[in-house]
Amino acid sequence: MARSKDEPKTWDRVITYASAAALVLLLAGIVLGLSLGRRALEQRAGNIIDPGTLEVHFSWPQGAGGGTWLPASCREDIERLAYSAAHSAPDPLSADQLRAVGQSLSQTGWFAGVPTVVRTGAGHIEVRGAWRIPAANVVHRGSKYLISWDGKPMPPGVESVYSILDAANGPPRNSAGERDYSRPWSGEDVAGALELLARIVDQPWAAQVRAIDIREFAAQGLVIVTDSGSRIVWGGRPSRPRVGEVTTAQKFEHLRQLVQDTRRIDAGYPLIYVNSERMQFDISASRGRFEAAAPRASQAAADEN
Repeated sequence: MARSKDEPKTWDRVITYASAAALVLLLAGIVLGLSLGRRALEQRAGNIIDPGTLEVHFSWPQGAGGGTWLPASCREDIERLAYSAAHSAPDPLSADQLRAVGQSLSQTGWFAGVPTVVRTGAGHIEVRGAWRIPAANVVHRGSKYLISWDGKPMPPGVESVYSILDAANGPPRNSAGERDYSRPWSGEDVAGALELLARIVDQPWAAQVRAIDIREFAAQGLVIVTDSGSRIVWGGRPSRPRVGEVTTAQKFEHLRQLVQDTRRIDAGYPLIYVNSERMQFDISASRGRFEAAAPRASQAAADEN
């Protein structure tokens, strides 16, 4: 029986198809083996890593003296929250665990944004992030609320040397009525007070300032309250002085002159206006608290005239 001349070509196709199918099966087996092996490895690693041995390390905010300004009680609360979030993830080696820690910490009000959470080893997690820095205690209807320099509320536990008195609005709240740490405090009065405090902290006489009173912000602007209880009418916020006021630079020059002449920004008077070309003093009030300072302040005002 004669063989068809097309028969070799048919066998060639069969061999080619069979080889391709074998190659596909081989690759599928390799992929399946790797997947099963990875799952087995992860399961074994998960069994080896005891959740109870998990360690979360923080880069705590540093103060001027080198140590952290964050009280131990606050650090313990933050650590407790991080451990709780880490243990909420079913897989101790997954990225979900790191995301859970970062998201939970971002909602505490201690961080500016979502902190970076990385795994540095088996059972070791490190948290790095930009910490919010306390700026002042905002007083609203008799209650105090800590606020950061970016104008957003912070959790209680830290006291600031500065206060912002009698804010018109309370802290921002979410739809559930809880304090919203992600939104800035509303109102130009608080924003203006923070702006002025940010300029004051770099002054050599900053220790003489205790608060910024914004009760009469609409009428007279910002008022500096000193450590002796004296009041210095500043006026509009530094970036936007009111119509008819002197520049912010001139206001600081007034205070510099008072410190030079009397060592005090209040010069011994209970009330001073520094928002005009010539400083104005409340000469009707008692000067007994600073008997030596007041005459020099009067002379300084006379020299300006």
